[in-house]
Amino acid sequence: MRSCGLWAKKHWELCILIVSIVVSVGVIGGGVVYMRYQQNQEREYMYSVVMGSEGRKLIEDMLHRADPNALTDKGQIKSYRIKSDTIEHNPMGGIMVRIVLNNDPEMELHVIIEQEPGNDNLIAFEQGISGKAAEMYRELGALGD
Repeated sequence: MRSCGLWAKKHWELCILIVSIVVSVGVIGGGVVYMRYQQNQEREYMYSVVMGSEGRKLIEDMLHRADPNALTDKGQIKSYRIKSDTIEHNPMGGIMVRIVLNNDPEMELHVIIEQEPGNDNLIAFEQGISGKAAEMYRELGALGD
């Protein structure tokens, strides 16, 4: 009779251990799935901002600050292309993306889209600029020496 009680006690401890492991795996697995879901939601939001009409307007406004005649026959900036595969979250806040000017891969801008301080409006600005694009920006007087 005592041996049956000892077996039941060991069995109960084993059941608690198994349940604990299953619950732990479930919590960790659920957390991983939730984190991936959140990352996917953030990626979709960033893509919609940058590739949508709002993002395009922000980028075009930024280009017009550098070249008032941008995207016209009179401007030096004739066209731009958003490199959608470069859209990512900026660790300092905002969205980072690269754009190519005038269909020339050597004329690339690294752009940040973020909220303006003090309000909810978004603004786009150049964070980095390739050498060939910098030459054009200097000619336009949009890049200080």
